[in-house]
Amino acid sequence: MSRSHRLLLFFGASAIFTSSLRGDVSAVAAANADQQQTAQRTAGSEKAGVTAVLVDVVVRDKKGMPVRDLQESDFEILEDGASQAVGSFTPIFEAEASMGAAPVATAAPVAAGTGAEGTGALPPAAKVTPITALVFDRLSPEGRQLAVKAARAYVSEKDPLPSMMGVFGVDLAFTSYASFTKDRAALQKALDTIETRASSTFGMDRDQKARIDDNAAFTQQQAESATGASQGAAGADAQLAQMAKDMATGFETLERDEQGYTSVNGLFAIIGAMRQLPGRKSVVLFSEGVAIPPAVHRLFLGVIDAANRANVSIYTMDAAGLRTDSEQRKIADQVNAAGKRGLTSYASTPRRETNSNEPLTEALERNEDALRQDPHTGLGELAQGTGGLIFDNTNNLRTGFDRVESDLRNYYLIGYTPANPTYAGAFRKIEVRVKRSGLTVAARKGYFAVRDTGGAPVNTWEAAALAALDSRPVPNAFPYRVGALQFPSSEKPGLVPVVVDLKTAPLSFPTTEDQKSFKSDFAVIVRFLDAQNKVVRKLSQHYEMSATLDRLDLAKNSDVLFYREPELLPGVYRMETIVYDRPTAKASVRYATVEVPKVDATKLRMSSMVLVKRSEKVGADEPKTGPFFVKDVLLYPNLGEEISKANKEVGFFFTVYPGAAATKPEAVLELMQNGKSLAQVPLPLDALNASGQIQQVGRLPLDALAPGTYELRAIVKQGSEQVVRSTMLHVAS
Repeated sequence: MSRSHRLLLFFGASAIFTSSLRGDVSAVAAANADQQQTAQRTAGSEKAGVTAVLVDVVVRDKKGMPVRDLQESDFEILEDGASQAVGSFTPIFEAEASMGAAPVATAAPVAAGTGAEGTGALPPAAKVTPITALVFDRLSPEGRQLAVKAARAYVSEKDPLPSMMGVFGVDLAFTSYASFTKDRAALQKALDTIETRASSTFGMDRDQKARIDDNAAFTQQQAESATGASQGAAGADAQLAQMAKDMATGFETLERDEQGYTSVNGLFAIIGAMRQLPGRKSVVLFSEGVAIPPAVHRLFLGVIDAANRANVSIYTMDAAGLRTDSEQRKIADQVNAAGKRGLTSYASTPRRETNSNEPLTEALERNEDALRQDPHTGLGELAQGTGGLIFDNTNNLRTGFDRVESDLRNYYLIGYTPANPTYAGAFRKIEVRVKRSGLTVAARKGYFAVRDTGGAPVNTWEAAALAALDSRPVPNAFPYRVGALQFPSSEKPGLVPVVVDLKTAPLSFPTTEDQKSFKSDFAVIVRFLDAQNKVVRKLSQHYEMSATLDRLDLAKNSDVLFYREPELLPGVYRMETIVYDRPTAKASVRYATVEVPKVDATKLRMSSMVLVKRSEKVGADEPKTGPFFVKDVLLYPNLGEEISKANKEVGFFFTVYPGAAATKPEAVLELMQNGKSLAQVPLPLDALNASGQIQQVGRLPLDALAPGTYELRAIVKQGSEQVVRSTMLHVAS
C-alpha cells in the first residue's frame, strides 16, 4: 500500500465541535434556560422522530422596513412545489422601540424536537437573548482592516449591546477570540487581536497564475508555427512552459481545496455549537470570497443545510470592499479565454486535445470551477440559502449590522409537518409566499429529508445514507464488518478506534457515457448516540473511484478500510454504521452498543484484545502514531473473519497500561470453547515503551485446533488488580 493510501486510511479524526465553543454556547443556553419552558411536540406528529419543520421568515416592505401585521392566512408554505398546512404561527418582534429589549413571542409556537428539522422553537412568551457570531475568514490586511472597523463601530455605539456576540477566526485553524458575551471590553480586545494578527498567505496570486498560463499558450503557438531548425528549441520551450503551468495549476488546486476545507469546517463548528440555542441566530461572515472548488462543494452544501436546521442565518460581508477591478470581469475573462481555446482547438477536430493537453470536457469543468471563484458565488449562496443577505461592493460594511440586528428581532416563526412522509434523504425545496403585494421575503431554502439527524450537521453524501436508518426492515444489501475498540491511555482515556472493513465486490461500478471507464460512488458513516439519542460523534467518508474499464476487475476485488479515532466521554452509546451505494440506492446498516468506562490513571488498564489480520512495516520517513503502530510495524485488525488452518498461526495484540502499583504486570493467555477452558499458559509481557505502555504482540498456533469458534482471553494482573479482555476466534478448515 502506498504512503498516501495508508495515511488516508489511518488517521485520527478530530471533533468538529471544539470544547471551548461548546462551553461558550452552553453558558448562553444556561442563561436562557431560566426564561424557557419545555417545548412540546406538535399535534399530529406523534410518530417517533417526526416533528415540524420550522421556518423563520423575515418580511419587509418596499422601504426595507419589517412588516409586523401579517396573519397566518397571509402566508403560504410550499415544499417541493406542494402546499403545506401551517401547524403554528408565531410573530416575533421587538417588545419595545429600544434595540436593547429582547424579542418576545406573541403566539404559541410549534416545538422542534428531534425529528426531520430544526431546533430553536420558543415556548409561549419566552424571552431569548439574540446571538450573533462574528467570523473573520482568511483576510488580506486591507480586508481585515475594513472588517474590524465595521465590527468595532457597531460594538462601540450600542449601549447596552443588543445581542450576545462572539468573535471567531478561520484561517489555517479555527480560533475562538471571544466567547459569546455582552462584555464590550472583551469583544473590543478580541477585535484588536484580529486587527494585528496576520492571516496566512498563499504562494501564488491570480495575476501570477495568469502570466504563467499566457506564457504556456504563447510558447505553444510559437512551437506550432516554428519551421526548420528552430522547431526543436521552440518545442522544448513549449514543453517547459507547459510543465510550469501544470505545476502552478496543481498547486493552486491544492491551495483552494485546503482553504475551502478550513472555511467549511470552521462554519460547521460554529453552527453546530449554536444549534442548541433557541430562536433565530445569525453568523456575520467577513470574507473576500469563500473557495468552493468541486472537492469542497458537497461539504459547502452541508454547511447550508446545517445552518437551516439550526435556524442560523448567515450574513456575508465582502471585506474586499469597493472593488476597482470587477471580480466578475476577471472571472468572465477566464471563462471567455477558455472558450476561445476550446473553439480554436476543436473547430476542425472535435476529439483532439487542446494546447494545454486537456480534453474539452475538462476545460468546461474548469469553467464551472472558475465561476465559483467569484465571491458572489460562494458568499451569495451562503446568504441566500440560509435566509441572510450579502453585503458587497462597498467600503461601508457598518450598515449591514443594522439589518442583521433587525432581522434577529423581527420575524415570523412558522411550523408545518411535511405532507410527504417519505424521508429518503433528498433535498426538499421550501418556498414561502405572502399574499400581500410589494413585500420581500427572506427565509431558508430547504433541507435534506432525514428524519432524525441527532443534532449533527448533514453533508450531501450523508443524507440518503442516514435516511436508510429509517427503513424497515433494516437494510442489509451487502456484508461488511465493523468494530469499535478501546485503548484507554492516560492521554486519551476515551479513545475508541473505529474500523469498517468492506469488500468492494457487492458495490456497483456503472460505466460512463463513453463506455470507456467506470465510476463508483459510495459512503461510510458511523454515528455514536448517547442516552438522549443525541449524536455525540459522526464520522464519515465519501468514496468516488474511477478508472478505465481494464481496471474494473481490480476495483471489484478490493478492500476498503475505513478508520477513525474518536474520543468519547464515559458512558453507554449506540453505534450506528451505514454503508450506502449511491448508484443503486442500496444500503447496509449495523447497530452495536459501546460502553466507555471511566478511567482511573492509577489503576491497571488494558485495551481491547485484537486479532491481527496482517502487518506492514512502515518506512522510516513516515509518521507512526496511533494505537496500531508497534515500533515501525502497522497492524491491521481482524474484525471476525474466519482464519484458515493453512495459515498455521494467528497473531494477536493488546496494550497494557500499568497502574501506580510498584509490582510488574503479569499475564496469562487462555483459550476457551463453549465456556470451558481448553488451555492456559503464562504470557511473558514485553518491556514498557517510551509512553509507559506495554504493546503486546503474540502468535497462537492453529495446528492443534479443530475448525470451530473459540474465545481467546488475556488475563493481566498487577498486584491485587486484574483485567480480562477477550476476542472470538473463528477457525476454518
